[in-house]
Amino acid sequence: MLLARLRWSAFGLRGRIVGVVLATTAVSLGVAALVLLPRLETQIKNASKKTLRQEIAGNRDELNKLNAIKYWLIPEYAVINSKQSALKKEAYDAATALVKWEGKIKNKLDAQYAVLCAPLDEQGVCKPVIAQNDATALAEINASGPLSDVKPAYKSKNGVYVSVSPDGSTLRGAIYLKRADAVLLVRNNSIKGIGGAVAAVRSAFLIAALVAIVLTFLIAIPLAGTIVRRLQRLRQAALQLAVGGQVSGFPADRGRDEVGDLSRSFAIMQRRLVQQEEARRAFVATASHELRTPLASLEGMLELLADDLQADQPDLDDAAALLDRARVQSRRLARLAADLLDLSRIDAEVRLRSEPIELGELGRAVVAEFELASTNRGVRITLEDHGRVAWALADPGSVARILRILLDNALRVAPHGSQVQVEVRAQPEPMLTVSDEGPGVAADERALIFERFKRGRETGGEAGFGLGLAIGRELAQRMGGSLVLRESGGPGATFTLRLRPAEAPSADRVASAASA
Repeated sequence: MLLARLRWSAFGLRGRIVGVVLATTAVSLGVAALVLLPRLETQIKNASKKTLRQEIAGNRDELNKLNAIKYWLIPEYAVINSKQSALKKEAYDAATALVKWEGKIKNKLDAQYAVLCAPLDEQGVCKPVIAQNDATALAEINASGPLSDVKPAYKSKNGVYVSVSPDGSTLRGAIYLKRADAVLLVRNNSIKGIGGAVAAVRSAFLIAALVAIVLTFLIAIPLAGTIVRRLQRLRQAALQLAVGGQVSGFPADRGRDEVGDLSRSFAIMQRRLVQQEEARRAFVATASHELRTPLASLEGMLELLADDLQADQPDLDDAAALLDRARVQSRRLARLAADLLDLSRIDAEVRLRSEPIELGELGRAVVAEFELASTNRGVRITLEDHGRVAWALADPGSVARILRILLDNALRVAPHGSQVQVEVRAQPEPMLTVSDEGPGVAADERALIFERFKRGRETGGEAGFGLGLAIGRELAQRMGGSLVLRESGGPGATFTLRLRPAEAPSADRVASAASA
């Protein structure tokens, strides 16, 4: 049932991915159309207006020829009846010249028609000057709408006003000719083609958008399916691992993307979980074995001790010997329990303290704890600090625990009458060194002795569990330091604990700490 839910959720994810991609594509194309197409139309119209202004500026000489035409006589041409009238002939000549002039201007400005508007009153209002009662020109002027562009041209600085008709179909130009006191109206209907061009672009854009959406759909479905299948395999493997099922290995994913990274991270996690499970089983098996031996020995001794005490004539000497041996086994069990507790804290990653500690003072305190044991073994423990103070940033209890492990190991293997030396150094980094004159450590055992439940061959005849150095190294690493076995030219072994340096506390802090 759970796998079925996984499949449904994967299908839903696939649908969401495809839907989001398609929606994003559609919205992006729609926004592009809404933004680009109006701007395209506006840009084309502005370009047309700019072109007309440039053409007007380039034909100023031709425009100024209006000054030589007596256009104000043209209205009289329609009302004079005498064929021999000189005024009629002059008006006729003016009309002919105006028609020719308007034709030239129309051709030069690439306009549909050009009409003169004059005379202007103080408000910039005028009427079209129509030669020979040209009905076509009058119809075109009336069709172009009110002469709203005359006044802006009359009042503009350069005398040119270019605009688009309200219906967007005509490019309108008005040119104020100051010396002639007239306005030339130019109309160009070619701007009607802009709408068609924009419509063609819109159609092409729509076709391209549909093609893009179809391609996106065709690409998004396989891509989403591939991603979902990869995630589904990971989820199924992770679920089997979570519920305790056997997973031979996470599905190999060679993809150079986040899903591939996730797959490889899961594979690393699985390997570590397997390693931790194997370590846990080995730890439980070894701990059970190590506990079984001293417990069995202790139980046998206690039974023998009970037999001696229940006898008619108890053998007190034998009972005392058995009691001493039982105490040894009891201490051994207590030491094993303490080591196991330390290991459990290390594995649980219990946070250690981090504070400045003076290694010389801590070393002298720990050495004093071993005074009786060293005297009983005939071994002398010395501490050398070279007259300098060494401050380290570490956990005091952990440093003391490591030093006790090293001294305990050294006393076990140190021969009678020898010396165990503890050396404290501040440079180049704070360190504690413990050296003994025992048999040393074989080359093939230098890495082995730092593993859990591993011991070297030379143990001085003392029983142990092989946990001390493993605990010491892991505590040192937790504090940002290291515990290593140094090469020594002479006999014995030399272990060095390196720690992070710390600044010496100020006198006020030391005094307050002491008073507290």
